[in-house]
Amino acid sequence: MISSLSLLGGSVLPGIFIYGSCVSRDTKPFLGEDWTIVEYVARQSMISAASPRGVLRGESALKSKFQNECVRNDIRSSLLTLIEEAGSKADVFVLDLVDERLGVYELAPGTYITQTWELEESKLLQQQETQPRLIKFGTDEHFELWKKASDIVLKRIADTRKPLLVLAPEWAETADSGQTGLQYRGMSSGYWNRTYQRYLDSLRERGVNVFTVGQDVAVAAAKHQWGLAPFHHVPAVYEKMRDAIKAAAAKVS
Repeated sequence: MISSLSLLGGSVLPGIFIYGSCVSRDTKPFLGEDWTIVEYVARQSMISAASPRGVLRGESALKSKFQNECVRNDIRSSLLTLIEEAGSKADVFVLDLVDERLGVYELAPGTYITQTWELEESKLLQQQETQPRLIKFGTDEHFELWKKASDIVLKRIADTRKPLLVLAPEWAETADSGQTGLQYRGMSSGYWNRTYQRYLDSLRERGVNVFTVGQDVAVAAAKHQWGLAPFHHVPAVYEKMRDAIKAAAAKVS
């Protein structure tokens, strides 16, 4: 049974709550017009989302409304509130862990903000009296913080009684143009895939539905709308993730 209350022409539209990056967001067009996004939370790691609201003083250098909103929502740790507010409208929660990739800054004991490109470009960090400490993705400290934070996020989603799907296609090592040895920030796709593994294994161990796509299909699109990157895939990847989302949503009772 579809639980979304959004109506169009008398028919019920399936609702999707997206928490993650373009990996999840770019799958939406493949679902078709009969699906609606009830909420999209981007550039907010689980560690930041589960921590108290932070404080960063100064003026953002970002010009994009969306980018500024992402930074503000990350500072405010908005995710948990949005799950409560929009969860009843969603038929499925779709997550990915791409925005964990750069780690978090500790603003104060127990308070964190996500290290993102948008935060870097905002120039807010340079305006602080004391430079916040960076906790890098993949370190034991980051992983332990993430596990505790993910427990909180998963519990909040579970309370909605809606299905959850984590999209985890491997980062592509090759592009459809024939280019090989793809990297991100000087590290190979293989490095990123290996580093993500224990995070994904941790989710699986707690019974989370994690959907993966291997290197046989997970190819990067050289002409992707956001540019060439190991996590910007060819249509075949999004088609597989679309089918996984539909299957997860179909389990709603």
